[in-house]
Amino acid sequence: MNTLLSFTLLIILFLSQTQAPRAEVVLVVHKNSDIVFLSNKQVIDIYMGRESTFPNGEKVVPLDQNVESPIRHEFYKKLVNKQVSEINAYWARLLFSGRATPPRPVENNESMLIMLQENKSFIGYIDLDDVSDHLKVINYVN
Repeated sequence: MNTLLSFTLLIILFLSQTQAPRAEVVLVVHKNSDIVFLSNKQVIDIYMGRESTFPNGEKVVPLDQNVESPIRHEFYKKLVNKQVSEINAYWARLLFSGRATPPRPVENNESMLIMLQENKSFIGYIDLDDVSDHLKVINYVN
C-alpha cells in the first residue's frame, strides 16, 4: 500500500512539473502614447466593443491575435473568463445587429508588434517576454 501511495504522489509531482508555463499577458500601446494605465473594466469595454476611445478621448483600435494563438486564448480566459469560441459567438451576434466592430485581427505575433509600434491608436496584448522598448505596458491581464 505504501508503494502505491508513493507511486501516485510521484506521478502527481511529475505531472505538475511538466505543465507548460502560462503566458503573462500584458496590454501594450505605442511607447509615445499618452495612455499610462487602463483598468480591467476599461480593457473589457474596449475589447468587447463597448468603448471606441481611450479615456483621453482619442480613438482606440484594439488588435486581436490570430484565432489559433495560445496568447489569444489566455487573454480572453483571463480577461472575461470566456473561451475564444464564446467570444466569436458574441461578436457574431454584435456584427449581425450592427452595434459594434470587433477587434482588428492580426496575422501573427510579429505583425502585432509591428502594428503597435507604428500607430498610437492601436492597443494589443502580448506575452510579457515580447515587450520591447518601442512599447508601453498599460495593464497586466490577470
